[in-house]
Amino acid sequence: MSISGGGSSTGTGVVSVAVTANTGTDSRSGTLTIAGQAVAVTQRPAAVSCSYDIAPSSQAFAKDGGAGSFTVTAPAGCAWSASTTDGWISVSSSSAADGNGTVQYNVARNGQLDARTGAIAVAGRRFEVSQAGDTGLCEYRVSPVELSPCMAATEITTSVVTAATCSWTVTPDASWLSLIGGTSGRGSATITIKVAENWDAPRLGLLMVRWPTPTAGQNVRVAQAGCRYAVSAASIAVVAAGGAARFDVYQQSDPYTCGGPLQNGCMWTAQADVPWIVVNTSTPQFGDNPVSLTIAPNDAATARSGNVRVRDQLVRITQAGR
Repeated sequence: MSISGGGSSTGTGVVSVAVTANTGTDSRSGTLTIAGQAVAVTQRPAAVSCSYDIAPSSQAFAKDGGAGSFTVTAPAGCAWSASTTDGWISVSSSSAADGNGTVQYNVARNGQLDARTGAIAVAGRRFEVSQAGDTGLCEYRVSPVELSPCMAATEITTSVVTAATCSWTVTPDASWLSLIGGTSGRGSATITIKVAENWDAPRLGLLMVRWPTPTAGQNVRVAQAGCRYAVSAASIAVVAAGGAARFDVYQQSDPYTCGGPLQNGCMWTAQADVPWIVVNTSTPQFGDNPVSLTIAPNDAATARSGNVRVRDQLVRITQAGR
């Protein structure tokens, strides 16, 4: 700086100061002393090519929100400002600066069920802010939680009751249970389950309904009825000439209430494991019924044996040799 005019005077006057160009990359300052009074002078640096970076580029918050910050890197003399159009994000400091700086901000508590995203803009850069929803506002109820289908294939239902934006999933733990309509949803809904037929012993499966709250979820117990079987004879002896034979099959549903008024709810088949035993009774059969057999002649000198299976029951057929 140099005094270019009015270097000395009396009374009121004007002092002219000449300032040379600043060709450096930093600001500079100096002082003019006029009549014992100091006048500070600051000069910006020469124009520079401005580029801006932020770090980090994003931050995630829980539902309760909180404070955060990120840094801005820029050459000296490069001005920038920070702003947001999201009402739940507020810039608390360094909303405008030049060169390197730090942006501090606050995120308000999210009182809604859904997560949300927002941003703070700095010199064409975007700092992303994401915040989880308040899933604690979701309350769930499942009913019924005990289902007892009978033996035949069927469809059963249970219901989830919750707010429209509250999410849940459902998973069966048994291969004989399958879902109709998908494995997840939002809000209140009816869950429909397809149950495969079961003519063997009773069985138990679970539908695991889950949701993102501390209670985690609810299991729905599916207890499917089954059948118990018995035969009138465990073994039958037949002469070498063969001929007819028979035995009776007895069945009972478990629980008995699935057997119907005639108590004939259980289905069974009779199958021989050797070709010389012929099952004459048509199958499948329901209820208590006899099984009629035809045994072919045994022309061999040695005895032979075979089995007729009815579900979990075996009837052994032994035939003498000639």
